[in-house]
Amino acid sequence: MIKKIILSILLIVLVITGVVIFNTIRFSKAIATKPSKEIPSLPDSAISHLQQAIKFKTVSAGDAMPVDTAQYLAFWQFIEKNYPLVHKTISHQNFKELSRLYKWEGKHPELKPYVLMAHYDVVPVEGATEKQWTVPAFGGLLKNDTIYGRGAADDKSSLISILEAAEKLLASSFQPERTIYFSFGNDEETIGQGAQAIAKYLEDNKIHPEVVIDEGGEITEENFTELKRPVALIAVAEKGYMSFELTVEMHGGHSSTPAPETAIDVLNKGLVHLREKQMPYQFLPVIKEMLNRVGPGMPFTQRMAIANTWLFEKQLVAEMEKDKSSNALFHTTIVPTMIQTGIKDNVIPTVAKAIVNTRILPGTTVEQVEAFMMLQINDGRVKITHYSPPDKVGPAASYESVAYKKVENATYQIMKSVIPVPFLSVGATDSKYFQSIADGVIKFSPTIDAKGFHGIDERIGVSDLKRMVFFYQIIIQEAGN
Repeated sequence: MIKKIILSILLIVLVITGVVIFNTIRFSKAIATKPSKEIPSLPDSAISHLQQAIKFKTVSAGDAMPVDTAQYLAFWQFIEKNYPLVHKTISHQNFKELSRLYKWEGKHPELKPYVLMAHYDVVPVEGATEKQWTVPAFGGLLKNDTIYGRGAADDKSSLISILEAAEKLLASSFQPERTIYFSFGNDEETIGQGAQAIAKYLEDNKIHPEVVIDEGGEITEENFTELKRPVALIAVAEKGYMSFELTVEMHGGHSSTPAPETAIDVLNKGLVHLREKQMPYQFLPVIKEMLNRVGPGMPFTQRMAIANTWLFEKQLVAEMEKDKSSNALFHTTIVPTMIQTGIKDNVIPTVAKAIVNTRILPGTTVEQVEAFMMLQINDGRVKITHYSPPDKVGPAASYESVAYKKVENATYQIMKSVIPVPFLSVGATDSKYFQSIADGVIKFSPTIDAKGFHGIDERIGVSDLKRMVFFYQIIIQEAGN
């Protein structure tokens, strides 16, 4: 009997081993390479235009905080002055006063249009970090073929690149085959009212875009280093955005006679418990597809795990969870971003508050996130309320959609040996408001491992700017194909 059991176990092990080896060998194939093109040189004015654009302090600090509209209006005056052909040829209208929609009429207006998106508002620079910047945060300084400043990567470079491509094409009397819209938002870093208004306008006028392209993924050479090839992370979906307010209200008083627990103590403990554990991982289809496309070029061990996720899924996820960027692809992230309490150094506050920001995986509900937070904190004295309205993120774009194929094709042309893959954007974008009205929404900018997003020394290389201008030029020129 024991011998039969041992033989059965050995047989099962052999069968599993055989299946794993077979799947791995079948998965082992060369990843296709397509020819790229030489990227045209940039006029010096293009670099200067981005430098000058950065100098405008178009800061979106928060929904309840005032906006310096003079900076926004001055930005548009600068744009109109420096892109004369665009403003002579292409009509535009304003939404919510500071957002703009340009309409470049195509030869065949009956065809579904394309929408190219960007935003020109930026996040503030933390006062405590200003001294850590190696250059003025709003200086637009060019140093070592790199342009520095808030908005260089997120997202004035996209707006400038779109306009540079259009101005260049208009100089040669080019007219697109189909109508092209440029949607430029002024409050993407808060709640995107400008983009919402533009999307509603298109919907109300029964304008159904075939392709929408916004920021989101990028080209990476720092990840997937085993491939020894750049990977274009073409996001077809994004995580939802939701912030919660945690409030603790307890008796305060004089700091000389503190109680065993204060509002600050209770809030801090709640935040610590909240960060001790992540929500359960989800292996979304888009991430599986991404790994399936890079897997054949990976070393044997990684290739074996990707080819046999039915057996190695937990080990594969555990390995990817070690890096904060790839971890965010598998989890709804929950992190405190603001704490508000206290009025004086010798007064124990009665109320302590924290803002917790979450980025929610597709398929997970706000209610599930809130329930998880309550369970982790496990203290009824911490009250959880909604700080921001929940996102209404639409469906993902198909890998077979025109939108994905167009971006994939353009990416091959602008980057040698690139491997384009579907991706999930972990950041929120204005394009989420277009997902319900368009055939395909893609979130991608062809920068290479951009640096300083929402942080110190935000910057973009001149080579990235060249690539971006050429990318949008290709999209516009090939819109009729």
